[in-house]
Amino acid sequence: APEVPSDQELARALRERRQELEKRARQRRYLVCTQLGFLNVHSEPGDPYNNKNVVARLFEGEIVTGLEERENWLRHDRGGWSIRLHGGFEWLRPISDENNVEGDL
Repeated sequence: APEVPSDQELARALRERRQELEKRARQRRYLVCTQLGFLNVHSEPGDPYNNKNVVARLFEGEIVTGLEERENWLRHDRGGWSIRLHGGFEWLRPISDENNVEGDL
């Protein structure tokens, strides 16, 4: 029978995976894409419709650097958290280092 990993092993593997993902998010730059002309920056992730914790706004075409990812939220270098994926729309699109978004930035 296959060996079942212990809780400690699972926790360690998850922690390592999360650190790896956070490291990737930290290095990555994102292009701001909006449907409304702007994207709110919140003091903490949670409800994208919560206006009480909005600390700034990002505008169409701006570029931010990711610091941490949590579910569909990205903490970035503009002072807070913004929703990355919501309602089937990608508000913050990763820019790969090798080629810019669709190669025409």
